[in-house]
Amino acid sequence: MSADSLQELEIAAITLASLCGLFGKWVYVVLFILALWSISRHYATFSKRLRTVTVVLFIDLSIHFIVRSLEFARARRQDDSDHELLRWSIPLTVIGNVTTTFAGLLSDGTLVWRFYVVFNRQRWALYIPGTSVVINAFLCWSADAQHLAIYHHREFYENTLLPVTLDITVAWGWLMFTVNTLLTGGILLKILSQQRSTLHHISRLSSAGTSKSQTAYSLAVRAVIESALVTWVGLLIYEIASLAPEGHVTTNLDVGYVMLDIIPIFFGISQCLITARIGLSKEMMHESSREVSSDGQASGGQIRVQTTQEQDISPFSSAYKSSSARDGEEDGTELKVFDIRRV
Repeated sequence: MSADSLQELEIAAITLASLCGLFGKWVYVVLFILALWSISRHYATFSKRLRTVTVVLFIDLSIHFIVRSLEFARARRQDDSDHELLRWSIPLTVIGNVTTTFAGLLSDGTLVWRFYVVFNRQRWALYIPGTSVVINAFLCWSADAQHLAIYHHREFYENTLLPVTLDITVAWGWLMFTVNTLLTGGILLKILSQQRSTLHHISRLSSAGTSKSQTAYSLAVRAVIESALVTWVGLLIYEIASLAPEGHVTTNLDVGYVMLDIIPIFFGISQCLITARIGLSKEMMHESSREVSSDGQASGGQIRVQTTQEQDISPFSSAYKSSSARDGEEDGTELKVFDIRRV
């Protein structure tokens, strides 16, 4: 048993144990079921798309979990032959990396969409971060594809391409961390900027002593979920781990590689939290109202709405209100569709 084979086995064991803790122990699975159930009650186009993204991400992470399990099973064989490398190690590495990048694309895509909604659906809030996320994903996929060069130019791959792929993967992680930091920070700042006015609104609607504290707690929970703070924390740990020493007294394991294999589960957890939060809130009702309003305007009809005071004030409700409703907000009212009739 060579030292390299033993180290590979240790890394695979730690990776699989961590994935089992997050995936196999039902942390992500339970959140996936909750997210799917929360949006299954809604039939708007918006909810269907969100449901599709949630299911596709779950399938992708399931494949990722299976691939990492197979890597551990093959590492236990302690086979250093070229047959093992070319038939199992390289294909499993490529599939695992591709699923990681795809999970990051779906998770960041959800975050970009939330950023777009929170910033009142301004086009720049969609196209600028969305383009960055797509370019970053293709950058990492280009590195994944370079692993296949070993089948045709092995010496060139081992001496030149392999270091390049590692550098590109590191760049992918830092770019994703930067994009997530900007989007997460932007969403948090947007929420905090609206918090004071929202709490003042609540104090006018209710005289209960705990009203403000409950609303502040609700806003804090929404801020953590909406900003995908879970993903940001996972990426922060990954970046720190990628800078950790290797082969010293502290560890002889590549902890950066271990975190790279675990980080996709953070993507899934964050996406499911956002989906569940939306499905369980009144936002889906607002989105359905938007679709109905659009249908009514397209057919030349008019939609009759009423204003009422709501106890649950969302800091993101402005994204779903028409410009004519903003005057009503100053009087402590919020648009809510009670009945929809063609008149």
